[in-house]
Amino acid sequence: MQTVNTNASDPNVIGPRDPKYILNIEGVEHQWHKDTITTEEIAKLGGWVGEGVIEIDANNVERTLAPGEVIKLKPGQGFAKKIKWKRGDSLFDTRLTNEMQHLQGHFKTQIIQDGSWFLIKDYPLPVGWSLRQADIAFRAQPDYPGTPPYGFWVPTGLRFNGAMPGNYQDAVADTPPFPGQWGMFSWAPDQWRPSSDIGAGFNLLNFALSFAVRLGEGA
Repeated sequence: MQTVNTNASDPNVIGPRDPKYILNIEGVEHQWHKDTITTEEIAKLGGWVGEGVIEIDANNVERTLAPGEVIKLKPGQGFAKKIKWKRGDSLFDTRLTNEMQHLQGHFKTQIIQDGSWFLIKDYPLPVGWSLRQADIAFRAQPDYPGTPPYGFWVPTGLRFNGAMPGNYQDAVADTPPFPGQWGMFSWAPDQWRPSSDIGAGFNLLNFALSFAVRLGEGA
């Protein structure tokens, strides 16, 4: 998304009517001339009314924008900041609420939800790991349940018989919105057959239960 320039005198200066930004709204690119944009302006560009707006960053982390919120757009050395938005999806929120209830119905420990992130407190670990139990975090992807979940996060420093586990990073930039330092296991479901009916297809409980399979493999 390089900035476009039609100023004949200086090819590095953006003209007054040249688009400064290319905004990605639900996969459609829109030109934008101002340094700021509001929640309502994003919704208007997207062609919807009466629904919320969700910002998606480069790490696919979502944040719901407040009504009337003003977003400052920041270009950097000839390139505009890439920002994605989509409409607030009440069906997605409802699905996550149902997923939370499903998790709470199985695990007897505390479950914490923060947006699309979930934290299971005191998940039991097999013998050999440096902890008997650990908090484990995971999340639903933006297009869940169509897109399966991926990865789970544990406290940094987790070892198996003193060895660093495979398919694991001890420090990652993309971390859960929960206190502590986090490492990440690369982990995905072997199969994923979702359904609009949470009990009829694969769900986050299935995914959370599969962590025991990876942890049972040891290092």
